[in-house]
Amino acid sequence: MPEKRAADPRELRRAMRVIQDTLDSFGIDAEAGEVTRGPRVTLFEVNPARGVRVESVSAIGNNLAMELSAVSLRILAPVPGEDYIGLEVPNREGDIVSCRELMTSDLWRETRARLPLIVGKNIRGSDVVLDLTRAPHLLVAGATGSGKSVCLNAMLMSLLFRFTPDELQLILIDPKVVEFSIYNRLPHLIVPVITDTPDVVMALSWLVREMERRYRLMAKVGARNLDGFNQRPTDPPGTKDDDGNAIPERLPFIVLVIDELADIMLTAREHVERNLTRIAQMSRAVGIHTIIATQRPSVNIITGIIKANYPTRIAFQVSSQIDSRTILDGKGAESLLGRGDMLFKAPDGSRMQRLQGVFVEDLEIEHAVAHVSRQAGQTFDEAVLRPSEDDLPALEAGDELDEAERRLVQAALDIIARDRRASTSYIQRRLRIGYNRAATIIETLQLRGVLGPQIGSAPREILVDESGAFIDV
Repeated sequence: MPEKRAADPRELRRAMRVIQDTLDSFGIDAEAGEVTRGPRVTLFEVNPARGVRVESVSAIGNNLAMELSAVSLRILAPVPGEDYIGLEVPNREGDIVSCRELMTSDLWRETRARLPLIVGKNIRGSDVVLDLTRAPHLLVAGATGSGKSVCLNAMLMSLLFRFTPDELQLILIDPKVVEFSIYNRLPHLIVPVITDTPDVVMALSWLVREMERRYRLMAKVGARNLDGFNQRPTDPPGTKDDDGNAIPERLPFIVLVIDELADIMLTAREHVERNLTRIAQMSRAVGIHTIIATQRPSVNIITGIIKANYPTRIAFQVSSQIDSRTILDGKGAESLLGRGDMLFKAPDGSRMQRLQGVFVEDLEIEHAVAHVSRQAGQTFDEAVLRPSEDDLPALEAGDELDEAERRLVQAALDIIARDRRASTSYIQRRLRIGYNRAATIIETLQLRGVLGPQIGSAPREILVDESGAFIDV
C-alpha cells in the first residue's frame, strides 16, 4: 500500500499565489490564508475583508479552477462554523487510505462506539468512525465507480472484526448478485445472501415481526432498549414470552445491508418502502439497524418518506446536481472526484464533512471471511424466507389485486398446479400475455408461497399440489 505523500511546499505556495492573483484580478478584497492537505484534496482558506460578499468568491469558481488547472473545485462560502471561505482543490496525486491502517489506529482500538463502522479520513487526516447505533440507519449513494461498494465492504469488515455471530447477525441483500457473494460463508448470516425480490419482501416482513417480538420481550422484563435487556438481572422463575417460551438471556444486534435499493424499489416499491420506513422509525431501541445504498439517487428511489427516516447519509460522486440534492439536500456531490471521495452527513446534524473512504481489497475480504468462518458454523433461520399470513393473502375478490389481475394470477396458479411447470415463458404462452406481465405473476406466486425461488437454471419448486392446496412439508 502506497505511503502518504508529503505536500510539496513549492506547489502549495504556487497555488496560493494563483488564488491571490485571481482574487486581485477580479477586484475581490480577500487574502489567501492557511493551507491543509488532505488525502485527496487540499483546503485553501480565503479570508475576505469586512463588507466583501462571500458570493463574489463563489462567482469566480470556474476561473479559479482554470487558473489552478484543477479538474474540479469545491467552494465552501463560508466554511460552516468558521469565519473564512474554503477552496477544496484536488491533489495532483492522492493518497490511498487503507482499511488495515484505520483498524490498527488508536481511535479504532479505543472507540466506545457500540457498532463502530470505519468510514475514512477527513481533510485534516483524522480518522472518522461512525457509531451505527447513533445513526441509527445509514443511506449511501453514488454512481458506478465512485466507491460505494468499497465503502459497504469496509463497513462489513468493521463489524466482522468486532463481533461474534452471537453478538451480531446480518441480512445482506444483493440484487446485482455479485457484490455480496464473497460473504456467503459468513456465520453471522441469518439467511444466505438474498438476491431475489420476493425474498427481499419476505425478509423485510420478517424483520418487522422480529422488531415487534423484541419489543414484547423487553416489555416482559421491563427493559427500555437492547443494552438494558442484555444487562438485566436474572429473570424470575417461570418468566415466559407470549408463546410460552423461555425468554432469551441476550439478543444480538441485527444489521440489514442493501447493496442496491433501486432494483427492489422498481419491482416491489409498496412493500419495501412500507417495511423499511417502519423499521427505520422504530427499530433503534431493539438493536436493529439498516444500511441502504443505491447508484440511482432519484426521488423515485430515495422517496421523501425514506429520506426523512435516514438522517445519516454518505454521498459519493453522482452524475448531477439534482442527484446531489436528493441525497444531501444540497449541491456538492456532483463535484466529487470518485474512487472514495465522499461527503458525510453525520447523525448529530453537524456540518457536512468531506472524507476519503478507505480502500479494502477483495483478497483482504476473502481472508477475513475464511478466518471468521473457521470460528463458527452457519445456522440459518428458515422463518425469514417463509411467507407469513400477511404475505399470503387469499386470491379472493377482496385481494389487493384488481379483479383482472386476480383472475390472471388464479389462472396461472391453476395451470402450474395442473401441469407442474412454473416458468415465466410457459405462463406467458399459456395465458397469451407479455413476458413482463408473466414475470410479475410468477413473482406474485412466489411471494404468496406457491413457488420456491429461482436457483440458477433449476426449475422452481412448486409448493402446492394438483388441487392448489399447500403441500405440508
